[in-house]
This record gives sequence, structure tokens and C-alpha cells, in this order.
Amino acid sequence: MAATRINAVLGAVLGTTTVVAYAQDAVTPTAQDRAVTINLGAGFEYDSNVAVLELDTSTNAGDRAALLDFGVGYDKPGAGRFDVQAGYDFSQSLHDDFDAFDVRIHRGSATLSYDLGRVDIGASLQHADAELDGSDFLTLEQVSPYLSKLIGQRLFLRFAYAHSDKEFAGNPNRGATADALSSDVYVFVNGLTTYLLFGYRDDHEDAIDPQFDYGGNMYRVQLTKRLNRERELTLRTSLRVENRDYKYPTSSIGAPRRDDRTQLEVSLELPVGERTTAQFVYEHANNRSNLPSVDFAEDVLSVRFRARF
Repeated sequence: MAATRINAVLGAVLGTTTVVAYAQDAVTPTAQDRAVTINLGAGFEYDSNVAVLELDTSTNAGDRAALLDFGVGYDKPGAGRFDVQAGYDFSQSLHDDFDAFDVRIHRGSATLSYDLGRVDIGASLQHADAELDGSDFLTLEQVSPYLSKLIGQRLFLRFAYAHSDKEFAGNPNRGATADALSSDVYVFVNGLTTYLLFGYRDDHEDAIDPQFDYGGNMYRVQLTKRLNRERELTLRTSLRVENRDYKYPTSSIGAPRRDDRTQLEVSLELPVGERTTAQFVYEHANNRSNLPSVDFAEDVLSVRFRARF
């Protein structure tokens, strides 16, 4: 799904998809098996409404797509107060009918962190380039300082500030700077076997064209449950609610825009080999807006296979 894949990059750059690793390391610190890891992935998905929310467009039609992923990551081996992580990720979607919605994404990231004893402090740097139909589409850069703290063995907190720059190759006036404050609370019911995540983010975006300026909030709840510890089947259910209030009238509707987005996701991950996992995902997104082109609902079913070396 073009909309989901580009939004996934936005989410990653805003730091909402990388918090689990911090929580897991804090609760179960272990020595790294290797400093460098390589991830390969492939899969298929069906999207009932192919769309690109960042362009305020949707097809109102479904399509199938093949998915390809590659990633390489570095994590400084050994224990110590100072940690360094870096990585590069590549992903590609290939649609059957809507070739114009094929998305290719390159993303590089680095994280520096230091354990002060009572809290951990750090900063993440990220750069992402997205191509649409083989042409430059979106460039994202971000710096995000954060602090985190483990309270006992049941509570993990993380607070972050993110400053991002967005550039659109085909529409320079849509370029923007964005500032976000986020907080994530992990509640470990049974260690990493069962835990809850509560997340909140406050967003403010200032675009070159004022009609794209907005303020908004995002709320997220996720339940993660390992169903079988021996085979490590992992079930995740998450609900995300986001709203955006645009500050100035949108030219096509003559009024300030309002978006309300709700996304439900259920995924099951299971091992199919020593280094290979399979993931089955269902997503339902309900996008409500007074801008007709982004007022739609969609369902996505996907199957992905990943290998880690």
C-alpha cells in the first residue's frame, strides 16, 4: 500500500517504530551475537484502495503488490554505558495495475546513547528518500534527542523531541519543517511475553504553502503477546488515532481542512526456520476528512517472509 509504506517512513523518522528495541534491551540486556546484521524480506499484499496520503490522492480501487526489503544494521558489541547503532534500509513495492503508485524507499539512520544510571539519554539521526513511480518524490531528514528510564521491571518510559525537514520534488511549496513531542509508556505484564504500549505524539508542521500548515495529535495503544514461548509466535494488536487541524483554508474546498484517521492493525509472526520468520498482517484504515480525495476507508492484507543473518 503506497499510503501505508510512505507513512511508515514518516513514522520511523518520527521515532514511533524504534522504541521496542530500547524497551527490550532495558528489560533483558544481553550481549550481541554479532555487530553487523543483514535482513532480507519479500512478500505480497492486497490493498482495497491504493492511495498516497502525502499527495492527497486515492484511486478508489484495489490492487495487488509484491514487496521487497533489504536492511543492514550495526550495533556496538559488548556492554558499556555508551552505545552506537547505525543502519540502512531499502524497500520496494511493485503493483500489478497501478504502476504509478510503486514506492521505493532508501533510509539511513544512526543512534547514539549513553547510560547515566538513572536515565538513558541519546539522539537519533535519520535520512530517508522516497521515490514514486521511479521518480524522486519525498526527502525527509530528522534529528531527535530523547531520554528513557526503566522503573523496576514493569515500566519503561521514553520521551523524545523530533525536528524534521520534508522536501517534495514535484511540489516544492509543500516542503515543510515539523516539530513533534512524543512519549511512550511500556507496561510489562509478564516480561516480554505480554506487554502494553501507550503512545502519544503532538505534531506541528509549518509548510512553505500556508494551506498545508497543521497541528495535530496521535494516540496509540498496542498489545503484544507471545502465544507459544518455544516457537515464539507473536501476536500484536494496535490501534492508532490521529487528528490534524489545518490552520488556513485549503484552496480546493475553500475552508480549513480537518483530518481524522483511525488505523487498526493485527499481525501474527512465527518462525519458519532458524533465521526466517513469516508475518501475516491485516490493517483497516478509516480516513475521514472534509477534503474529499482523502476521505476513504481501506483494508490491507499482507504476507511477508524475512531472513536475518
